[in-house]
Amino acid sequence: MNRSLRNYLRRRGATPEEISKAASEERLALLALDRQLLPGRARYTFAEAATRAGVDVEVARRLWRALGFPDSPDDARRFSDTDVDALITLQRRFASSLLGGTDPNQAALVQYVRVIGGSLAKIAEVQSDQVVKAILSARDAGLTDEQIAQLVPEAIDWERMSRLTDYGLRLQLRAQLWRKLAAESPSGVGTERLSVGFVDLVGYTALSQELEPEELGALVTRFEELAYDTVAEHGGRVVKTIGDEVMFVAEEASAAARIALRLTQSSAVDDILPDARAGLDCGDVLAQEGDYYGPVVNLASRLVELARPGSVLASSTVHEVLAEHSSFGWDRLRSRRIRDIGRVEVWKLERADDTNPGNHEGSGTVRSS
Repeated sequence: MNRSLRNYLRRRGATPEEISKAASEERLALLALDRQLLPGRARYTFAEAATRAGVDVEVARRLWRALGFPDSPDDARRFSDTDVDALITLQRRFASSLLGGTDPNQAALVQYVRVIGGSLAKIAEVQSDQVVKAILSARDAGLTDEQIAQLVPEAIDWERMSRLTDYGLRLQLRAQLWRKLAAESPSGVGTERLSVGFVDLVGYTALSQELEPEELGALVTRFEELAYDTVAEHGGRVVKTIGDEVMFVAEEASAAARIALRLTQSSAVDDILPDARAGLDCGDVLAQEGDYYGPVVNLASRLVELARPGSVLASSTVHEVLAEHSSFGWDRLRSRRIRDIGRVEVWKLERADDTNPGNHEGSGTVRSS
């Protein structure tokens, strides 16, 4: 084996046994990636790592599960000083009453880790796909496992990658704090007045049964790309994507309306995507851990289920806010009884120039159906 590679792996905490095993199984590249990301020799059981960090073992176990990982066998020495340092950092992070209080069960800390873990898992999924693709390309080019492993230290600049993640998180946190604490009533943190939209792809379930995995992946990627770009362009924020559906929020109803219209219209002319449909409502929502809850969210979600392909359905509240807006036209639909909500008035939202080509000034256009 290449001496510099062996020395690198040893410096990063790999044992001679681990190196020999990886070499015999042609997994040196994987071992190099493993040691690059988490250096340090695994020397502690889970209980020993928790005790060394001064964290109650049961609390530490809950934190580990919150990250999304199963319990480690009691006698398995899988944890290093890096894991101990992470536990210490978490404990200190929430020692302040401002950030976490003094709850002996660490419920706030566990919930924090659960949310962070779920978000980081999505980032890791994307980054791992890129790394795997690069390694497979190197194999196709004729490089051996050992040769690929030698490239890992320089090819994977984890410090730069982590700085980028940190930078993005700082930007997002700053924006959220300004939005929540610079409001007219800062004491009302937790409840916000927002417009909520849902957009989904029509016939996605049937398509997912027909398309090859690569084709389905391209479809989902295209939809997410279109959604994130469109929402950001109009000053909104994507809350979450669930396969064929995206949920977004915007402070202004007009922005939410433009986002919904743009997404449905763009999907209609896209070579990859099927038609999309959308539902909108606005009002007070409960903001919690990056997601939103309440009747406004529920109604917007129900409206998208009623919408026809290529259409945007809005609540009467959205219509009242935007009725005089020159950019939009309206088609009054019959009221609908929606499960768990009751009978509601429904409006079909359109661009004003779609309903009346000459209407670019004055109030919005209203038709009845």
